[in-house]
Amino acid sequence: MGEWKKSEISYLRVYRTNCDLCGQLVPAKYWSAEVDGEPHRFCNAEHEELYRRYWLPRYGKGAA
Repeated sequence: MGEWKKSEISYLRVYRTNCDLCGQLVPAKYWSAEVDGEPHRFCNAEHEELYRRYWLPRYGKGAA
């Protein structure tokens, strides 16, 4: 299960990251979760669940 985190905001460094499921630009707060030993960033907790339930079985490691 993941947790909400705040992204680092800096005037000297551009912060641009996208949701690992939908590709939408992630705002100041993002849902962080570890999936298969790798950190992922999502727009919300529902996207983490959808990523695990739909995307991984079809396109993840070991998918047919």
